[in-house]
Amino acid sequence: MPMETHSFKRLVLGLQLNAADRTMRLAVEVANLLQLELLGLFLEDTSLRDLAGVPFAREFRPLGGGWHPLDPERLLREFEIAADNAERMFVEAAKGLVARYQFEVRRGSTAESFASVSRSGDIVMIAAPASPAERATQQFSWLIEAAFRSAAAVMLVPPHIARAKGPIVAIATGANDPSLEIASALAMAAKEDLVVVDADQGGGNQLLLSKLASAGLAIRYVAGSDKPILDANAFARIFRGLEERLVVVGRSRLADEAALSIATARRIPVLVVGKILATEGD
Repeated sequence: MPMETHSFKRLVLGLQLNAADRTMRLAVEVANLLQLELLGLFLEDTSLRDLAGVPFAREFRPLGGGWHPLDPERLLREFEIAADNAERMFVEAAKGLVARYQFEVRRGSTAESFASVSRSGDIVMIAAPASPAERATQQFSWLIEAAFRSAAAVMLVPPHIARAKGPIVAIATGANDPSLEIASALAMAAKEDLVVVDADQGGGNQLLLSKLASAGLAIRYVAGSDKPILDANAFARIFRGLEERLVVVGRSRLADEAALSIATARRIPVLVVGKILATEGD
């Protein structure tokens, strides 16, 4: 099956202060597999510097440092150092492996900066913070919401990735589901099996699946309900013992909400693709 079957052109990796090498390696791997341009986007949220201008704003410094006023100049230096380190790590990761890559620094609201850059044909990759408290912050919620409001596909990466090998899973919840297209492209490029949960009762995906099998792709089926429940517990029951490396699911409001919890619980990236679909009860 030729790689031209997918419609993606670029992978946008959102980088913040604590840029993780593991996330950069994953971004390079996906960009290489799908032959995508790679953009490393360092997001400097200026709200913290704005807060430093408030007279009563304080920060707590550990190791006996106590409470101190926020220092705008020190914050600026920290951002500059973090951006330089992120750029160096990004170039080292991409050089020689991705044909086209670039690095940019965007200043302003993190969510607005991210939303303004992403477009149709992009995969936006967001790494979840390691701390549950950081994942619960309003800033991270705004970032996730901005990504899902854009026309791009969204890949959520957990704080710790369980494995770099294993089958690619497609959860198909309707006819001609876009998850099958991109999951099969990834599986063929990575030389992995494709595992399919096909919940389309009308058989709208059978022609594509037959073509994939004829092209030599190893396809396995996992029994699920007529409409798989996209939450971490249900997912764990359906895929017990599978040891998948990545999950691709078609876009719906349910998938948007469940993606981060599945990624964190299963410790694998979750890619949400396609247009927003109506969900049951709409």
